[in-house]
Amino acid sequence: MTFYSQTLEALYAWAGRLTSYNAWSIFKEIQKGESLSLGELEAIQWRKLTSLISFAYDNVPFYRDLLKSKGIHPADIRERRDFLKIPVVDKETLNNYPAEKKIAQGIARKSVVPVYSSGTTGKPLEVFVDHECYNHKYADLLYGYYLTGWRLGRKIVTVRSFSHGDYEGKYSTAALSHEPFPLIRKLVYLIVQRKKLLPPLLHGMKPEEHLLENALNEVKRFSPFLLEGNGYFWYLFSDYLKKRDEEIASVKAVETDEVPLSSLQRERISQSFNCKVYDNYGSHELGIVAHECSESMGNHILSLSHYVEFLEEDSEKEADAGEVARVIVTDLTNRVMPLIRYDTGDLAIKFNKPCPCGRSYPLMSPIEGRGINTLTLNGKKYTERFFQEIIYSFDETVGFQVKRGEEGIIKVLLLTNAAELPQKIEKELSRVMGYPIEVFLVKDIPLESSGKVRWVKL
Repeated sequence: MTFYSQTLEALYAWAGRLTSYNAWSIFKEIQKGESLSLGELEAIQWRKLTSLISFAYDNVPFYRDLLKSKGIHPADIRERRDFLKIPVVDKETLNNYPAEKKIAQGIARKSVVPVYSSGTTGKPLEVFVDHECYNHKYADLLYGYYLTGWRLGRKIVTVRSFSHGDYEGKYSTAALSHEPFPLIRKLVYLIVQRKKLLPPLLHGMKPEEHLLENALNEVKRFSPFLLEGNGYFWYLFSDYLKKRDEEIASVKAVETDEVPLSSLQRERISQSFNCKVYDNYGSHELGIVAHECSESMGNHILSLSHYVEFLEEDSEKEADAGEVARVIVTDLTNRVMPLIRYDTGDLAIKFNKPCPCGRSYPLMSPIEGRGINTLTLNGKKYTERFFQEIIYSFDETVGFQVKRGEEGIIKVLLLTNAAELPQKIEKELSRVMGYPIEVFLVKDIPLESSGKVRWVKL
């Protein structure tokens, strides 16, 4: 570790003891949690969970009404099966209630700030947080960074979707295009994370040569330790490096988020930079929920901050380990606007195996895709990851989007320079799915209004 990193860690520790900026203290507690037994972790998590439920019942009209409508009192929740009686809530349900019903009573509105879900698959959800909650979310972010080998003061290069708040509304007027506490964020980016923000993809999945060339020049000049952000951009960039036979020795880790990647896309990024690629699962409204470590056996759930459940896709029953399931999250850090049994809309797999790294935090898979983007044919479900794994197994694939055409025909819009590739993909998908597939060459595939790519759009 460099002297600069050591100095910053000492200053962060000092700030945590003497000011309200206690993210470093929280981060150290998260690190300590690695060595607890699973039983000890679950006991701490359960205390936080039951405390949050009692708080929400006493102070948040939405949850008080919800629990009363089901005949539930916090005192009735003595074990996990009791907790399962609380209804799952989703974005649509929460969006139908005014903020004063969802914000804890007695909290001054001027002391809280809004954050927003991305809105890729529907109306964005407005969630309110305060300074204390934001400290927790920053601590979770730091923990994820540290799993990659990064330390305070090491350089980061970031690319986001164009609506992300890091761009401060430069490319989008969407609700999430501004982040809370902007002054503090700028100082942290400048001094602590030493972060350089690159321009995003603006139009579609087609590689934008000037953006990739600019990224190459900036990354070579800046010499970052870590690349982070939009996984699809870094996939395009890694292909760009390969074609130009370029190497960037400074990069020691790549952390991807915003869109799921196939195993082959991750492998290509890893080969281009000769380093590990780390998956990062979270959202604007929840913060970092789970993060991959160097063992690449799954993502460690940050269970001191989040209570994560895995429910069957078509019921409220708990899914078995190894089964693709709905991801339901309770945020244990937000008492301004609690999110209890919140349906993220994402699909993933629960792992029951311990990680070889020795950390106690339980494992889940990277995201399989979103439920709304899952295709059902003849009673069988096909996730975004299913299509990614097959279509990106062909090296010439640049981008794609699966759509349902007229009369139930499944069509794939394909972005590639290889004229013979559509026939190959048609043949392979039809063979595996037992269903006729049509693949069409296109010049580009538009990004969503959030600036993200969308692999399946039904």
